[in-house]
Amino acid sequence: MMKPFGETARDAQAKASELAEKTAENARATAEAAKARIQEGYGRARAATSDLAHRTRAASSELAAKGREQADAAREAAGHAYEKGKAQATRANGKLKDIAKDQPLTLLAGAAAIGALLGSLLPKGRKSD
Repeated sequence: MMKPFGETARDAQAKASELAEKTAENARATAEAAKARIQEGYGRARAATSDLAHRTRAASSELAAKGREQADAAREAAGHAYEKGKAQATRANGKLKDIAKDQPLTLLAGAAAIGALLGSLLPKGRKSD
């Protein structure tokens, strides 16, 4: 026998309501799972970004420290070279003064020889015909 129309409609309504409830439940579960995956991905991205920033800061600090060390070493080497050059110039000046005092003619002959050598190295001028 056939069910009365009202009962069939109630059954259909109950099934539709049940189906709607299951669909809503599935949608909530899917949304929660998606939210969890998004939060997990965000957490991983944030951790990776933080790690990268930390490594970049550490590398920058290390490079700056090495740069300072190299600048200090260069400054120190330049200071030593300056002092060494200054000492050599002082010694050479002292020797030149001694030679000028003890052997002035030798110094004059040496200066004349250097002048002649430099004069011979200069290009000759054109001769007029």
